Amino acid sequence: MKKGKNYWLILIFTCLAVIGCVKKYKRTVNVCSNKLYVEIFNVNTAGVDAHYLTDSLSFRLYVGRFDNEHENFHYMCERDSVVIEKLATVDTSGIRQVIESRAYKLEDLKNKRNFK
Repeated sequence: MKKGKNYWLILIFTCLAVIGCVKKYKRTVNVCSNKLYVEIFNVNTAGVDAHYLTDSLSFRLYVGRFDNEHENFHYMCERDSVVIEKLATVDTSGIRQVIESRAYKLEDLKNKRNFK
């Protein structure tokens, strides 16, 4: 009988894991004076979100995932480029610091050049 209980527990946890990994649309946010948008998806029930940068016409760039409790992305426009910074809480102070920074030229994004 014990093997049967383990089977059901494994099945339940597997289903929860699969359901939790399905990407669910949350919202779209305007950035860069309404020139660009960030589509935000919840990717699991633990509070992990995924961001996609887009202009809604010519490109859609996967920015990355982050844990809502400790991380976030910040977007800044500088002339013809967008700078994306990943911020994270790195100590007990709760202040978030830049742990990664990437810059993209809007022209390259629109022409799908030089980005991953």
